Amino acid sequence: MSAQDSCSLTLATGYHARARPLWEGAVDTGALKLKVIPMRDDGERHIRFDGGEFDAAEFSLALYLALKSRGAPWIALPIFPNRRFRHASIYVRKDSPIQKPQELKGKSVGVPSYVNTCGLWVRGFLKDDYGVEAEDIFWKAARSDRGFVPPEKIPVEVVAGKKDLRSRLLDGELDAVISPDGLLLQEPGIRRLIASSKELERDYYSRTRIFPLAHTVVIRRHCLDEHPWVAQKLFEVWTEAKRISLADDADPTYSNFAWIQDLWQEERVLLGPDPWPYGIARNQAALGALIRYAVEQGILKEGWETHSLFHPIQE
Repeated sequence: MSAQDSCSLTLATGYHARARPLWEGAVDTGALKLKVIPMRDDGERHIRFDGGEFDAAEFSLALYLALKSRGAPWIALPIFPNRRFRHASIYVRKDSPIQKPQELKGKSVGVPSYVNTCGLWVRGFLKDDYGVEAEDIFWKAARSDRGFVPPEKIPVEVVAGKKDLRSRLLDGELDAVISPDGLLLQEPGIRRLIASSKELERDYYSRTRIFPLAHTVVIRRHCLDEHPWVAQKLFEVWTEAKRISLADDADPTYSNFAWIQDLWQEERVLLGPDPWPYGIARNQAALGALIRYAVEQGILKEGWETHSLFHPIQE
């Protein structure tokens, strides 16, 4: 990169700690002139990026896989600023007779959309650990996935309308809901299907070394055609932003949580000093499972390898 080579880029991010140093200007981006737009609404961010408003954006991994294998003109960088364990993401009514994940067979289960990364991971561990296949469940999606048609063997119905998934669950139209939205627990009539989800998630990580990925960062190919160095720079910028956010987490004066140091130490023991690794090498187990699940569930066409889905980066 010459001293005169610079690039102005618009970047839409999620609203969270890993991205906050970017929009606060706490990271030196050098010749990469970033205009950062934090957005709470993931769906709106996806639509606006797809519509050409941003050069790069934090993006759903499941949606990226679905669009990428169908010719989307952008490429992901191996940056994963959003990830979460998913055993806690299955909800039922408090009076539901369903007590075990195996009992979801033959039931109607709501999801925000079929191509939803939370749903992808839950369907994956339901199959691997409980013998429940995606085709064993009647999926009720709150919205359609742009241009995506689920496999014929998997029953998916879009139930868009005035009623949200929470209302449909409480009214008995749905037997369960899979959602990344923890606010469902604020509804007194709803409970988690897996009450001991934290213990199961810790065991899941110990067995698989997988901390499930949710988002990546995508960039338009023409930006890299014009400025090839931008991919590496973005990776470094996001990595530095994450380092700052982890340092903030370790500082008890920064957090609103009374026992943040205890939580931080607990996670360090299990997940190591960097629970949010970027790059392909440190995420091989998670990426391998993600791709396998996406192929099994008809979200990703077969034949894609990890390195063909992400722009090469020096990690």
